[in-house]
Amino acid sequence: MIYVGCGERGNELVDVLESFPKLEDPYTGRGMMERTLLVANTSNMPVVAREASVYVGMTMAEYFRDQGHDVVMLADSTSRWAEALREVAGRLGHMPVEEGYPAYLGSRLAAMYERAGRVETLAGARGSVTLIGAVSPPGGDFSEPVTSHTKEIIQTFWALSKELADARHYPSVDWVDSFSQHVGVAANWWHQEVDNHWAERREQALALLARDAELSRIVNLVGPEALSHAQRWELEGASLVKEAVLQQSALDEVDTFCSPAKQFQLLELVMSLFEQGRELIELGAPVQDLAEHPILARVRRAKSSWRSDEGEQFKAFSQEVQQVFAEIRAAYATGASEAAQ
Repeated sequence: MIYVGCGERGNELVDVLESFPKLEDPYTGRGMMERTLLVANTSNMPVVAREASVYVGMTMAEYFRDQGHDVVMLADSTSRWAEALREVAGRLGHMPVEEGYPAYLGSRLAAMYERAGRVETLAGARGSVTLIGAVSPPGGDFSEPVTSHTKEIIQTFWALSKELADARHYPSVDWVDSFSQHVGVAANWWHQEVDNHWAERREQALALLARDAELSRIVNLVGPEALSHAQRWELEGASLVKEAVLQQSALDEVDTFCSPAKQFQLLELVMSLFEQGRELIELGAPVQDLAEHPILARVRRAKSSWRSDEGEQFKAFSQEVQQVFAEIRAAYATGASEAAQ
């Protein structure tokens, strides 16, 4: 991995230098710093150095890519790199356009991102560069030039939410504003490596989260009493997705690393539980009884209860959850049958 600190404060890079050597690769057990390079261009360095920092990092990434390695480069942040580009362009007398950035801002960003990708080397090996660029829009305005150009070029965007961060929901990736135009490519990998139901479950989870956003606005206006039992269960299901799947603690020894297989197991467990709960609601089960059932608390803690290599134990827990809901369903089905007679 190559980390490019462009325009970062010096104490932040010091924190990186102190924390990275303590990290371990979960696959090899060796230190992450053994295969990490840092390019430090702090905010007190010359503006020309800040502009060159991203190109230096990408050149280093291409050097290892051409040896057949897979490289991840993190540019933090491209917004400060663009600000340095703006200062240099101003001193050179280039015509400023939107917010003072030069007219070639979009082409420079595109030229940088286009250097990422997978190649076949002259020796016949395969190497790749994955570029992750962090943008820092002033005031959280995603319509400003750097952010808008970046979204158009890469067609994949992780939007960080201040509201989620304030609620201690980490990683604070907003599932509403984030998007990807390459879901089909990702789905092929998930289908081959993990499970062929990933795309279906992903779509169902996103639909549930979108429904949660709609219902939350109603709750804020008139309160939860205005919702039906089915709608309140949708809120509960979305809460399970957020807490059991999307939320992750870097400070938890177990939850700090989650393999793709475990991630899908969590998603599958939560969505199947939501579907069974919806069937129970149709049978007349009160949503309060389902929401307060002890098994839901265990589902929320599942991500930190089993490691990624304990798939069989997690599978046994999933079967236990299915059995609990099957028993509840049988009880309500019997009651409904007796009432009908």
